[in-house]
Amino acid sequence: MKNKIKHFSEGDFRAIQPKIRLPETKIIMKIGEGKVYHGEFLIENEEEGDVRGLVYASSFRMHCSEQGFEGHQVKIHFTYDASGMLPGQIEKGYFTIVCSGGEFELPFTAIIEKPYVMTSVGKVQDMESFRRLAEKDYLEAARLFRSRDFYQILKYEEKRWSNLYSNMRKWSLDEQGLEEFLVGTKQKERIFLTLSEETESFFDLQTSKKEAIRITKNTWGYMEVAVEVKGDFLCLVQNRFSTEDFVGNRYQLEYVIESDLLHGGKNYGEIVIHTSYETLTYTVVVSQNPAKSSDRREQAKEWIKLLSSYLQCEAGKAQKEVWIKEAKGYIQRRQQEDSDNDLYLLLQAQLAVLEGHKKDAQENLDQYSYSRFSLSKKFEMDAYYLYLTAVCRAEEAYTKKTVEDIRRMYMKNRESWQILCILVELDEIYQDRQEKLSRLEEQYQKGANSILFYLQAYRCYREQPECIKKLGAFEIRVFSFAAKYGLLSEEVALYIANLATQLKGFDKNIYQILGKAYEQYPDPMILNAVCTMLIKGSRLDGEYFVWYERAVKAGLKIAQLYESYMITIHGKKAKEPLPKSIYLYFLHGSVLDYTKLAVLYANVILHVEETSELYGQYREKMEQFALTQLEKKHITEPLRIIYKRFLNEENLTPKRREALNEICHVYEVIVQSDRMKSVIVINAEGEIANRVSVIDGKAQIHLYSKEDRIVWEGRNGIHYVESVNYESRRLFYDKHYLELCRPDPEQEEEEGYCSRPLTFEEVQDNGLEQYEHEEVFRLCSKKIREDNYAEDDFLTYLTFSLFQEEYYDKAVLTYLANYYCGPTKDMKRLWRVAREYEIQTFQLAERILTQMLFSEQMFGEAEIFLDYYYGKPYYRLKWAYLVYVCREYVTKQREIADEVMEILCMEYHHQSTIPEVCQIAVLQYYADHAWGDVQENMLLTFLRELSIRQIYFPFFLQYPKDWLKELQLYDKTMVAYYAKRKGKVTFRYQLIRDGEETGEYHSEVLGPVYENVYVKSMILFEGEELRYYFVESGEMSEIRTEKAVCRKVDRQKEIGKYMRINQLIREGQKQELIENFAEEEQMSELLFPIY
Repeated sequence: MKNKIKHFSEGDFRAIQPKIRLPETKIIMKIGEGKVYHGEFLIENEEEGDVRGLVYASSFRMHCSEQGFEGHQVKIHFTYDASGMLPGQIEKGYFTIVCSGGEFELPFTAIIEKPYVMTSVGKVQDMESFRRLAEKDYLEAARLFRSRDFYQILKYEEKRWSNLYSNMRKWSLDEQGLEEFLVGTKQKERIFLTLSEETESFFDLQTSKKEAIRITKNTWGYMEVAVEVKGDFLCLVQNRFSTEDFVGNRYQLEYVIESDLLHGGKNYGEIVIHTSYETLTYTVVVSQNPAKSSDRREQAKEWIKLLSSYLQCEAGKAQKEVWIKEAKGYIQRRQQEDSDNDLYLLLQAQLAVLEGHKKDAQENLDQYSYSRFSLSKKFEMDAYYLYLTAVCRAEEAYTKKTVEDIRRMYMKNRESWQILCILVELDEIYQDRQEKLSRLEEQYQKGANSILFYLQAYRCYREQPECIKKLGAFEIRVFSFAAKYGLLSEEVALYIANLATQLKGFDKNIYQILGKAYEQYPDPMILNAVCTMLIKGSRLDGEYFVWYERAVKAGLKIAQLYESYMITIHGKKAKEPLPKSIYLYFLHGSVLDYTKLAVLYANVILHVEETSELYGQYREKMEQFALTQLEKKHITEPLRIIYKRFLNEENLTPKRREALNEICHVYEVIVQSDRMKSVIVINAEGEIANRVSVIDGKAQIHLYSKEDRIVWEGRNGIHYVESVNYESRRLFYDKHYLELCRPDPEQEEEEGYCSRPLTFEEVQDNGLEQYEHEEVFRLCSKKIREDNYAEDDFLTYLTFSLFQEEYYDKAVLTYLANYYCGPTKDMKRLWRVAREYEIQTFQLAERILTQMLFSEQMFGEAEIFLDYYYGKPYYRLKWAYLVYVCREYVTKQREIADEVMEILCMEYHHQSTIPEVCQIAVLQYYADHAWGDVQENMLLTFLRELSIRQIYFPFFLQYPKDWLKELQLYDKTMVAYYAKRKGKVTFRYQLIRDGEETGEYHSEVLGPVYENVYVKSMILFEGEELRYYFVESGEMSEIRTEKAVCRKVDRQKEIGKYMRINQLIREGQKQELIENFAEEEQMSELLFPIY
């Protein structure tokens, strides 16, 4: 750069200006967050020789490996540092290339991309692209999900998603975990399965059969499925599968029906399909020999109906005659279908005995084939026959004989409860009902289980209630039977109630017996027995409230009755007025837990007059209870009523306000699924704020913001995000109380009053775009003054960036004027603003002029030069500028400032010489401008010196005639051509005399007078015209100018040889004139000989 300035100052312009080519017209960079981009671009010279220059970058993030460069083809390496920039940010800037071939701009764009992970589907940098990966290749997505690289994908997604993922890493990152994450982040819907049909029926299978259930899924994703069967005849091919086993969206679940395990009639089985979200049931029905099974089933139903009717007669709820008639019809139908069955003969005989028709009974018995020596195994039928025969004959001796026979049968068949029941009806030994019951209990222990058996036992208790001495398994079973069929007598019920009060705990069967007994006989003793047993057994579920309520209304005196009443009360009952005895009982103290005591107090508030004496006795207790529970942060629906009645601004201490704030954010969540173990709340910071066990499908959690997320933990260990349906409700929401518990605004302001001031290092790390420009401007201005205007590269970048946004003061402008160096247009703008603030701009002007001269791109610089010139200019820079603008003025007709001409004149007067091109420029300027005595000698001197060097320009002819005569230019005609490029310039002309062409065009190759200026000088005589044009020839093409005409128009007195000739031509070649011209020529040759 210095060498070029030196050459220019000496008027040396021989160096060829490079012709610059930039192969790249723009640079686009895609950069990962926080990454550094490495790139390069080329600068080429299309001419011979090297190109030299500097590269400026508009962004401080852009760094060139070397600012200066030199070479014929130069490769510029650069880096772009994206530290502190956020994804999505775009910075547009440019390189400014200031070189010996000119000044150029190469724009660049930096696009900051989100962090990404490269996968089989390309870049994955957000949840949308991750969803596409999961949809295409779930296993690859699962691998990425388990990797810590997944955090990069979530970095600029919702914070709730990142928080959820951080917690899921602690739980499970398997395929099911990924499925829950995708559902929880709204990337996909839950997977649901659909069965093609819900039931399938088969008939008369002779061999095992394989079948399949067609299952369809609604969407892509991953889910494991467990399958179980109910029914021995069903067998699964596999009891677990997953959505990976689906073909498309369909799957065939195969199962086998084992024919060997089927029984006659209808076989019912179920295939139960369990997923994380639902349970599907597929029913399989196999009918084997359906006709026969149907008959047996109808017979069984009819027999059970007949027995039930008989028990109704036994209970006195139906007439025996009606039942006998019904039974006869049943027997007749069965005999028609099965005439060989002797049981129906015996049953007909039994009915005849019941009607008192022993003769008819005997006729039926006579048809029965009985032999004492028969080898038949129908012992029960034979015993039944003997019993009916004895009843019909009613003979003591025969009866004794029959008893002996039946005893022998029983001895052989000790397991037959039927024979025992027949025996106890005839044998006098069993007239003792206690003995009778002992034998029956033995049979119960052996497995006897029949309506008729239990009826036989119950008759004993009914006939002699004193036999009820304990409530063992046998007794409970008998009384359960009696209660079921309404056979209990009041006396038996009271005996049972009496024994129940002596139990040490709760027995569900006895409870059910007494419950049915109370329905028949609402006796206080039975009610007392029920409540006593419930209290002893700590039965405090809501289903038992009805008994405690009855006991309270009945005024029973049972220990812990009132406590049990309050513990079990629930639903609408808790909101209805309580019995007064309850209010009075708890007035003097309570051992109830806070939830039940809250129910009591809320009921008092709702239903007891506030002005009553009872309310007054409760008031202090309730208020203290409210404050205590508030401090413990408890909340229930009844507590909400109590808080609203007693909490006010006066009794809310800071600690209680804090507790109230927590209570105001309590929600009750209710889930229908019984598979949930606990509910988890992840707060906005990603921490687990709550983990609460789910009890009876309910839990209380705290939710403070919309960013809080609910996650359910299943009993199987899986965590469910958005896939569980639940309901939620806020337990305590009141704007008044929210205002009361809100922190003091003055305290908040005091806590956040002092904010940390912005530092220069923070701006350097994160970039200007992250902060308010006003704040950064104040920081920069302060730093400039504190550092006493010391130079700092980043400070220079910051201050100029702010200057471009109109943020500056005198300190900033002074600093920039001292140090900023960049694109010429930017420095010129800075110079103008600095001049307005009257800031010293000498150094800035020097940098501008140097750069413009080096790049040979001068525009709007005159004012800057004048500012620089009247300082203390560097000699070579001053003359480089003056010579360059004069050259531009002469060779390219570029305008030149009047002040510059004045400076040239001053410089000439100071040193008596100026470069040749400056002389030409001065002469060209004053050829069209007025000049005085001061310039006269200078101009004439310049003309003489140039003429000596044979340098002529057409504008010389505009100077005084005397000067032209001295220079022998007075009779000359000149035309000039300014060439566009290097090449050969040919002058082509034709002379026209008196309007007639004298011949063809003549050609003459011209040489340049100065650089690209070509001048042709000729003498035209009177009446002659010059018709001409120029041809500029290059290597590839030529330029031809338009034809022009030049005439001699000067008609003043002719002086000189050629002017006299013109006079002769004008005046018609008179003889006198010709003679005078000849004499003058002869005298001239004699007086002025040529040596």
